[in-house]
Amino acid sequence: MSFPTSPAARPGRADRRAAILRAAIDVFGREGYARASVDEIARLAGVAKPTLYSRFSDKATLFVEAVACAAALSNDRVVDVIDATSTHPENLRSELEHLGTALVGCAMHADGATVIRLQMTEHAAFGQAFDKIRADGRDRILDRLAGKLAQLAVTGQLHLTDPQRSARHFLALVSDEALARSGYGTTVLTGDDVAGPVADAVETFLAAFGSRA
Repeated sequence: MSFPTSPAARPGRADRRAAILRAAIDVFGREGYARASVDEIARLAGVAKPTLYSRFSDKATLFVEAVACAAALSNDRVVDVIDATSTHPENLRSELEHLGTALVGCAMHADGATVIRLQMTEHAAFGQAFDKIRADGRDRILDRLAGKLAQLAVTGQLHLTDPQRSARHFLALVSDEALARSGYGTTVLTGDDVAGPVADAVETFLAAFGSRA
């Protein structure tokens, strides 16, 4: 897992911050919040415990920032695929299946699965922070996805009246079964696990929003 660093920080400080966040999501993901040891996180990050606390005021702050960082990385992967989706595809169905697979990518990577699982198991204590992390990521993806679907409509590939609504439908169709199959983050899915559900989702989406030409 590769965590971003602050461009304003000196390289040494940035590297230490990234190492701490990387170690934190690994330990929190394995042990859960209550059982996770800050000493173990510091040891894995290769920093002294005072160094860790000089960057993160307490365990709860470290936990939320680690989850937010891992979620952002997962969302970045999705946005990259949305941006790369062709607006003049040779095969629209295949292009949308590739896009749909990216949208459930959070369940196909260890960091994404960890975020899903922690947001479920630790929601009672961190619900407000988690809801904001989830909403920010979802809004970013939906805006980008709606823009891409609108472009496909302009080129005659799709028939849409409301790209935002269509984006919400597409995301719901491709993600619902994949998240359930992953046990909401308890199992990292493979491409074979999601291929069938994504193909079915795309077929349903095209039946509703495919070109009328």
